[in-house]
Amino acid sequence: MPWPVQLVLAGMVAAAAVTDIATRRIPNWLTAPGAVLGLALQAYYQGWRGAALSLAGAALGFGIFAALYLAGGMGAGDVKLFAAVGAFVGPYRLALVFIFTGVLGGIVAVALALCRGRLRQVLAQTGHLLLSFGLLRWQEVRRASSLGSPGALRLPYGAVIAGGTLLFLALS
Repeated sequence: MPWPVQLVLAGMVAAAAVTDIATRRIPNWLTAPGAVLGLALQAYYQGWRGAALSLAGAALGFGIFAALYLAGGMGAGDVKLFAAVGAFVGPYRLALVFIFTGVLGGIVAVALALCRGRLRQVLAQTGHLLLSFGLLRWQEVRRASSLGSPGALRLPYGAVIAGGTLLFLALS
């Protein structure tokens, strides 16, 4: 990936992380132009093939996180941010970003639960969610999700997406 593309992507996810930590929101004015810029840069550097891969990456990023959003596990800004990241990296590289983001998210979630003295509760709830998800019990998944509950341990996942993306960029 050309360094200007990497630089713009790093700037976008860093800005998303800062706003998500500060306000618990990732604004559309960041994600929508980010996705368009990712598409434009990929088209500039790789032509029609780059544009097609950019669109496929955005669609994959949106699809993966939209399922988690519908299950009540994350906010819409996270979905749009991951779609924008997909527009920059394409579908194949997005798989690596997804893995890095997931591992980092797990580490941060365990650390947060430990710091708040709620690790046992979080692990039990996670087990229940995974079982319900595996059995395709969508209503139960939605009910068991604590994202909107008062006192829920909310993780600014935009910062985690930024961390996973920056880790990908550093290692690629």
